[in-house]
Amino acid sequence: MGYTGGSNPTPTYQSVCRRDGHTEALRIEYDPNVITYEQIMHRVLSSASAPRGGKNQYMHAVWPQDSEQAKAAKRVAAELNKEGVPILTKTQWHDAEEYHQKYVEKQGITGLPRRPR
Repeated sequence: MGYTGGSNPTPTYQSVCRRDGHTEALRIEYDPNVITYEQIMHRVLSSASAPRGGKNQYMHAVWPQDSEQAKAAKRVAAELNKEGVPILTKTQWHDAEEYHQKYVEKQGITGLPRRPR
């Protein structure tokens, strides 16, 4: 869990809530031998929606790490009619505070749906 997309050099949960421009974000690490970036984009973008104003804190967006990922994300967004979901580049990642990491696990939340492998 982290923050990205804003200009505050030291975002915190409180600054994000005060609309400092950052969005709460998940960094996905994956093994391309198991799942492709394009497959991940299909899963992510299929449930994403374009921003409707309001807080950036919870907006759906994709931050590709390079131009190839950006092309793949844009291609999938077009296939899924999700062109309104921002595909953003050149943003810095900031790890969220420790208490914000693995939130679901720390809260003991169970029964979240998992996709079969």
